Amino acid sequence: MVKSRFDVIVVGGGHAGVEAAWAAANQLGKPQSVALISMDASKIGTMSCNPAIGGLAKGQLVREIDAMGGVMGLIADATGIQFKVLNTSKGSAVHGPRCQSDNIAYARVAQELIKSRNEVLIIEGTVDEILTNDSAIQGVRVVHNDELKELSAPTVIITTGTFMRSLMHMGAEQTAGGRFGEKTASGISQSLEKLGFELGRLKTGTPPRLAIGSIEWETLTIESGDEEPVPFSELTPDGWRLGGVDCDHFPLIEQVTCRQSSTNIEAHEIIRQNLDRAPMFTGQIESKGPRYCPSIEDKVVRFHERDSHGVFLEPESHGSDWVYCNGIATSLPADVQDEIIKRMPGCENAKIVQYGYAVEYDMVRPHQIYTTGQTRAVRGLFLAGQINGTSGYEEAAAQGLIAGLNAAMLAKQGDAYEGFSFGRDEAYIGVLMDDLVTKTPREPYRMFTSRAEHRLILRADNAPDRLTPIAHRLGMLESALGQQRWGLFETRKAILERGRALLEEIRDGEKTLAQRLLDPDYTMEMLRNAMVDSLGEQGAGIWRTLHSDKRYEPYIERQRIQINRSSELEHRSLPDWIVYSDFESMRTEARQALDKFRPSTFGQASRLEGVTPADITLLSVLIKRARAAQREASE
Repeated sequence: MVKSRFDVIVVGGGHAGVEAAWAAANQLGKPQSVALISMDASKIGTMSCNPAIGGLAKGQLVREIDAMGGVMGLIADATGIQFKVLNTSKGSAVHGPRCQSDNIAYARVAQELIKSRNEVLIIEGTVDEILTNDSAIQGVRVVHNDELKELSAPTVIITTGTFMRSLMHMGAEQTAGGRFGEKTASGISQSLEKLGFELGRLKTGTPPRLAIGSIEWETLTIESGDEEPVPFSELTPDGWRLGGVDCDHFPLIEQVTCRQSSTNIEAHEIIRQNLDRAPMFTGQIESKGPRYCPSIEDKVVRFHERDSHGVFLEPESHGSDWVYCNGIATSLPADVQDEIIKRMPGCENAKIVQYGYAVEYDMVRPHQIYTTGQTRAVRGLFLAGQINGTSGYEEAAAQGLIAGLNAAMLAKQGDAYEGFSFGRDEAYIGVLMDDLVTKTPREPYRMFTSRAEHRLILRADNAPDRLTPIAHRLGMLESALGQQRWGLFETRKAILERGRALLEEIRDGEKTLAQRLLDPDYTMEMLRNAMVDSLGEQGAGIWRTLHSDKRYEPYIERQRIQINRSSELEHRSLPDWIVYSDFESMRTEARQALDKFRPSTFGQASRLEGVTPADITLLSVLIKRARAAQREASE
């Protein structure tokens, strides 16, 4: 008999769902208080497309998830087969930790970790309907073992990824499903529409996979990872073993090299000759795909002057012979894909083991949620991941963490719940959530460092210093793993405090180390050599933070002054009872934007498209008048 009453129900077991269930478990701490519903439990944590975690700005998100007690960094460290920090030729504010993962191991470890939590009950089934009463969530109706069953909870998190009313395209062939060989979910879309939500359609795509034995592997240019891998998680200590969980410890697994190939003029000509068979050019696909990860047919048309495009051949797992062709996502017919692959160096005789395809799916326009992930229309209903119009595992996981935390807080606190979200100056997660509620994406949203105006403060290396104290205050570190994380943070904090004092004391010639760090050519290795006798041998993370904090100190101080100046506007709340269309003295464009997005603060209002600084000044005056009129009416 499946339990039917929970505090939090999570629908979907992708990266958002895993993180949401984990965060809710951390917050609640009660056995079987969280239900994780998946159409197929063996697919929980599956890497649907690129077998990689992190990258530019995405690596910062993973570090922040880890600092908040999340699980993505742990899984990435346990299953990474090539680690590389991107952008190291530039300053540490834009360094992007990345790892290529063993995608079979990634899903296995994700499932083992979720199963290790007695707070989480995994239920196989398909959600047929979202149940509400008086604009508040009641639970969901699930098809379980061919029977309809109602599960009740004060909070529900929908993390359906690309599965809502999903349709796969390969040439003229169309198949219902959100991932190769898997089903679609239509009941949730219908439920959301009945509840009055505005839905949209987006598109994503994936490239063909090749059998590694059919590639002339050794003839191709090698793409290697870093000699000394940089882990994502603070829980990955020296010796690269993860401890503190109830499943097996995970050592650093065997590392791999990738190879580089490319398309050429012949392949491009084949693509041009077959555009009349490409779904995105025939009108078969009407929705927009990710601008920064276009299909190869889109690249050939948009960049017609290019003779070739790079293709990275990335082994997917030690447990399979599949190779991911990074750079040629496509929905062209199978026979055209065969011809493209044959023209790539080293792939003349390559065998395609799975063809590329595109997926169209439903999403919810995210101006209908708060930065907590809770929907505006239905109390207790949260959305996280690609359902909000994002792309990428990391963006999904970050939303899952926020939604899981807030759903559990709402379940615990009831009417006393106020919600938690990050500011743009606190975390990339805050930038992500703020962007979603103020700028409705018309194409899948991807995080970039350029989106974060305070990126000197929001570095990957200092994520635990920024966020782990917040996780502790919110009660996210009560588990054995959380306690281990807090202990490591306190040790790190003490070492950094001692290190900062030594920077002012130790001299290098006529300058202190603090002064020397302002020299552009003073490297992290130089700092380590100068301090190791006094501070002791430390991990790279300590040296990286000491080096970056002092190097950026003048600029960080300038940013903090700027943040303090704008803080009053940023956090000044807007009343939810205001009817913006009544403000006839305000420009129509501004009124329409305010009515659509319903910003929570003046800061959010100032970032809406169509709202100018003059509009914000006028809005402040009009809000004061409206409040005065309301007071007079009540007297």
